Amino acid sequence: MNLKKVLHVAIADDHPIVLGALRGELARLPEIRIDLEVENGDALISALKRSPCEIVITDFAMPADDSDESDGFALVKRLKTEHPSTKVIVYTAMNNGAVIRRLYRMGVFAVINKREKTDELINACLATQSSKQLYFPVSLRGELEMSWAQGEGFGLVRELTQSELEVVRLFVEGQSLGEICVRLSRTPSTISTHKNNAMRKLGLSTDAELIKYAYSTGMIN
Repeated sequence: MNLKKVLHVAIADDHPIVLGALRGELARLPEIRIDLEVENGDALISALKRSPCEIVITDFAMPADDSDESDGFALVKRLKTEHPSTKVIVYTAMNNGAVIRRLYRMGVFAVINKREKTDELINACLATQSSKQLYFPVSLRGELEMSWAQGEGFGLVRELTQSELEVVRLFVEGQSLGEICVRLSRTPSTISTHKNNAMRKLGLSTDAELIKYAYSTGMIN
């Protein structure tokens, strides 16, 4: 019997209607079980201490117990510090590019806008079980991947030339060096040199390390 792993999820939002909608959508998936529902960051932190979850889906701006204001960055920092193995998905109406990039740098797994189809949120939840360290929503994927590759996340990538970066991406996507030669109209020695130079600059010694690095930094999604 092939039993799918059940993901234990906590959801946090200060609007009950959003909590209800999330519950209804996520409950349709046999792989997901909602263990916690809370309405602010303080309650989320407290609840996770009693019942740890693999995934946290949280709004970015929620009032605290003793205040009408909330620091979403402070909440994410606490989550990453106190629950480092938990994948954090920020589900928000906020659409500030600088804030979104900062959240990714802080270690969140995904930032999903509430205007996206709920399929995007579900895909992010399921992607937590892959080898990916980040999930970029389709609507922002091109912009975020470019920012990430240019150094928003891991500065070493900035050391790569455009040709080296292109060869790495094609290789990690599954193309052989021969196929890359044909696609880029380059000789085998040139393609091999680009790949080897990229690995040297990134401090990597094996193809497996290169593939893992590319996915973990968002070069490939």
